[in-house]
Amino acid sequence: MPQDLQEKPADHSLDVTVASQQAVPANKARTGLFVVNISDTRIHVQLGRAATVTAGIPLNPAGGAMVIDKANLYKGAIHVIHGGAGNKRLCIVEIETNYG
Repeated sequence: MPQDLQEKPADHSLDVTVASQQAVPANKARTGLFVVNISDTRIHVQLGRAATVTAGIPLNPAGGAMVIDKANLYKGAIHVIHGGAGNKRLCIVEIETNYG
C-alpha cells in the first residue's frame, strides 16, 4: 500500500532585532525553507548558532533571499540579526513533509 504524502507549510516570519535570535527551530521533517528580507537593512542568517553581523549569510535589503531545498537541505536551527536600528521584517516559510 502506498504511503500518503503530507506537506505542511508554516509561517515563521518575524521582526529581527540587533540581538541574535532563533528564527526557525530545528526540524527533522523540513524539506524546504524560503527566507526573504523585506526590510531596508541587511539581515544576517546563521545556521546552527548565534548570528553576528560579521558572519553568516547576508540577505540584502528589499528582497535579498535564500532557499533551502533538497539540493542544500539543512534541518538545524536558524538564527538571525541585523546591525541597523529598530526592528526589521524577515518573511520565512518552512515546508515540512511527512509520510503517513
